[in-house]
Amino acid sequence: ALRLQRLNQNVAKNLILFLGDGMGVSTVTAARILKGQLQNRKGEESLLEMDKFPYVALAKTYNTNAQVPDSAGTATAYLCGVKANEGTVGVSAGVTRDRCNTTKGQEVTSILRWAKDGGKSVGIVTTTRVTHATPSAAYAHSANRDWYSDG
Repeated sequence: ALRLQRLNQNVAKNLILFLGDGMGVSTVTAARILKGQLQNRKGEESLLEMDKFPYVALAKTYNTNAQVPDSAGTATAYLCGVKANEGTVGVSAGVTRDRCNTTKGQEVTSILRWAKDGGKSVGIVTTTRVTHATPSAAYAHSANRDWYSDG
């Protein structure tokens, strides 16, 4: 007999987004296979720890002007919900790379800003600099992902 799962209508207390920059489906599959092979198995049947999470999602991120995306545009897509041009960060596709005069009014809001405005605490943990393209989509608005200063 088929049992229907009851819908969870609880309000989430916390949200944690895990992102592996450049971790497409094929990269994750290769990691599963390697893990299994290192355990003297075929590999395809292996599970990564993230495969055990109760809820996961796959985002279709791409740039509006390039077939092969970059992390600035894809981070804008998953953090802000808006597709963007290659090399731009935290702005809509109305912004042309390297043309800062196209930025005004095209800034998009990230999920971290929405959470902060809702009274939640937010943070970013990264293995790269916080000004790098991927984490910067949480707070920056720029016509070029390389326009930053760490000093």
